[in-house]
Amino acid sequence: MRSCNLVLNITLGAAITIGLVVALSFHAAPAEAQPAPAPAAPTIDHSDAISDALGYLKTQLMPNGGFNDDEYTTIQAVVPVVAAGRPISYMTSISGYTPLDYLATRAITYTHDSTGTLYPGRAGMLAMAVVAGDGDPYGFGGMNIIHELTGTYDAATGAYSTTGSAASVVNQWWAILGLAAAQETAPVSATDFLISLQEVDGGWGHGFGGDADATAYVLQALLASGHVDPTHAKVQEGLDFLRSKQLDSGGWPGWSGSLSGDSTASVIQALVAAGYTPATVSWATASGRTPHDDLLSLQQANGSFSGWDAVLASAHAVGGLAEAPLPVFGRVQRANRALTWMNELQNPDGSWPTGGFGHPAGPTCDAVLAYAAAGLDPDTVVASGSATSAMDYLSATASTFVYLDTASAGKLAVAVEAAGGDAYDFGGVNIVHVLTNTWYSPTLGAFGNANDSWHQAFAILGLAAAGESIPISATQTLTGLQNPDGSWTDAWGYDKPGSTGLVLQALIAAGVPATDTSVVSGTLSLQNEQNTQGGWDAFGSPSANSAAYAMQGLLAAGEDLVSAKWLKGGHSPYNALLDLQKSDGPFAFGTTDDFFSTRQAVPALLGVHYPLSHTFAPFASVNRGPDPDRMVAASPRASWGNSVDVVIPFGSDLDADGSVTLDWRVSGEPSWVTGTTVHRADGCYTATLPLTASVTYEFRATFTDADKVQYGDAITDTVILMSDILEPSPVPGSYYVYLPFISKQ
Repeated sequence: MRSCNLVLNITLGAAITIGLVVALSFHAAPAEAQPAPAPAAPTIDHSDAISDALGYLKTQLMPNGGFNDDEYTTIQAVVPVVAAGRPISYMTSISGYTPLDYLATRAITYTHDSTGTLYPGRAGMLAMAVVAGDGDPYGFGGMNIIHELTGTYDAATGAYSTTGSAASVVNQWWAILGLAAAQETAPVSATDFLISLQEVDGGWGHGFGGDADATAYVLQALLASGHVDPTHAKVQEGLDFLRSKQLDSGGWPGWSGSLSGDSTASVIQALVAAGYTPATVSWATASGRTPHDDLLSLQQANGSFSGWDAVLASAHAVGGLAEAPLPVFGRVQRANRALTWMNELQNPDGSWPTGGFGHPAGPTCDAVLAYAAAGLDPDTVVASGSATSAMDYLSATASTFVYLDTASAGKLAVAVEAAGGDAYDFGGVNIVHVLTNTWYSPTLGAFGNANDSWHQAFAILGLAAAGESIPISATQTLTGLQNPDGSWTDAWGYDKPGSTGLVLQALIAAGVPATDTSVVSGTLSLQNEQNTQGGWDAFGSPSANSAAYAMQGLLAAGEDLVSAKWLKGGHSPYNALLDLQKSDGPFAFGTTDDFFSTRQAVPALLGVHYPLSHTFAPFASVNRGPDPDRMVAASPRASWGNSVDVVIPFGSDLDADGSVTLDWRVSGEPSWVTGTTVHRADGCYTATLPLTASVTYEFRATFTDADKVQYGDAITDTVILMSDILEPSPVPGSYYVYLPFISKQ
C-alpha cells in the first residue's frame, strides 16, 4: 500500500516537504506546541582523533621531509595537514624540511616519464598538494605545473592524456582537481568526458563496475569543476551508488569487500562536497551507525588508522574526519573566493554597502585595500553590468570624505597609494595637505582627536603611504596612548587586539624600530590576548576583524605567524582566521556572511600589512562553489519503543537560519496535527511523540530556508514527495522509511 501526501507551498523562503508514513502500535497524544530552540550550524568535533593521527604522522616524517620516501604518499599527506587547520610547517622534519620541500626536489621526475612526457594525473595531484600547502603551482620544483597540465588537454576528446599516460578516469579526475585547486577552469568537455566514463551501475571505476573510492574522487572533481552542481543527475546517480554500497556499519568497503578507512574517508569528503555536512545522521544506516563511526573505529592507540599502509590510511582519515572535500585551497585561493564574493556585493556606482554606518567611501577604501593586497588592480573591479570602478567612486567622493574625520582622510590616502594613485592629487584633492594642514595640530602634536588611537594611526599610515615624513610629536602622541599592559584601544576603550595591531603598523611605518619598547610591549600584549584557537576575540568571541588587524600589526613588527611562538595546538593565526571563513568565500560574523569581516580579513590572510606596495593584474572572479547556507534535506525516519522518535536529517545550513516543522496524523484523517516540538542537533532535527493506539500514522516534515532547500536533483521552492507505508509489526523495533521523489513544482 502506498500513500501520496500533497504539500502546501510555504511562502517564507524556500521549502521542501517530505512525508513519512509509519504504522505504530500506540495511541497518539497531541504534542504541546512550542517554539523550537535557536538553531546552531552543523558541527562535528574530532579534534582529539585528528591530533592523534597527525601526531602519528609526525613520527613517520623522514629527515628529507617525505613520507615513506614516496611522492604519492607525501602528496596524500600534505592535503590533510592543511585540511586539519595546520600550516604545512607543522610537518617539519628533524632536518628542517617540510613535505613541500621534499616534493619540490622530485616534482619533475615524478610527473614525467624518461622521455620528459607529462603524466597528467600525477601533475594534477602535485598541483593540488602545492596549492594546499600555500605553494605556487605556476612555479614549483622547476616547473609550471598548471601550464604543462593544460597542455595535455585533447580538445577532440576532452581528455587529459599523453603518450606516456593514456586517457583514464584517474588521469581525468586528478587533472580536473589540480586545475580547480589553482582556480583554473577546465573546459566543459573535460567534465563531459569524465561523466562519460560512468559505469552502468551509476558509479565510476576502472571498467569493471563502480567502486566507492573512484566514485568519491570523481564526484569531488565534478563538483569542483564549476560546471556541475550537486543537483546534477549524474551526481545524484553517483550518490545513489554510494548509498547502495554502504556497509550496515556505516562505512564503505575496499577492494576486499571489508571496511576500508581510505574509501570511507574519500566518500565522506564527496558527501560534504555535495552538501551533506556533517556527513553523520543524513548518512546513517539502519543500524544507526554513521560513516564517521566506522572511520573512527579504525584508529589505533598510537593515533594511526588501520589500512594496508598506515601512513596513507592515517592521512586519508584526517581528510575525512575534517570533512574537507578536495581540492583544499591555500590562502591565496581562499582570498580569491572572498574577493569574488565581495565583488558580487559591489554597487553600480563602484562603492560598497555601509551596513547602515558611515560613508560608503569607508568600506570602499577597505575593499580597495583588500584587492590591492591580492595584487589585483582596484580600477578593474566593477559591479556586474557597470563600468564604474571602486577608484572612480572614491575619486568622485574624495572632496567630501576627507573632511569627515582624520581616520577617513588617512585611510583614503592609504587606499589611493595602494591602488597606484597619487594621494597628493586624487579627485581634485591633495589628501596629504588635508592631513597635515586640516587635521594635524602642531600644538597638540596629534591628528584630529588626540585621544583616538585610530585617528593617529590612520593619519600616520596615510602620510607614510604617500612618502611623507611623520612629525615626531605624532608618534609620541600615539605611543603615549599605550596602556600599561602594552595594548591600545579604540576611542571607546574597546578592541584591544585590532587597535594594537593597527597602531603597530603605523609605528613601524613611521620608522619606529621593532626593538622599541612600545612595539615590543605591544607585541607581547597581542601574544597574551591570543585565544586558544590561535586567533583573537572581540567581546568574548573569535573575531575576523580584530584578528586581521592584530595579525597585520605583528607582520609589520617582523613576526613569523607560523612559528612555534604563535601556534596554539598546532593552529596558526592564519588557520584561526580561516576557521571564520565559509567555503564559498565570505567571512562570518556569528553565522552570518559579513562584508565588514571579509574586507578586513583578506590582507591579513595574504600576510601583508599597511602601507601596501603594488604590482597588479586585472581582477577576475573565480568559482565560489555551492552556497553552504542552503539546507540540504535528507529523508526522515521514525522508530518506536515506549514512544515514537522521529529524526529529520539535514546538511549544510551554515548560517543556521533554516527550520523544520513536523506534522503528523492518523492515516486517512483529513487534517494534520501541527505544532510538534522539534529540537535542532548536529545535522538533524529530532522529535519524540507519545503514541498509544494500534493505528497507522503519517508524518510530514517541511524544510524551510531563505537560502533555498536542496533535495535530490531539485533546489526549488516546493517539492512534492510521497512516502511508503510501514505496516504494523508484532514486535516493536526500529524502522526507517526512505522517501522516493515524485514531482516538483
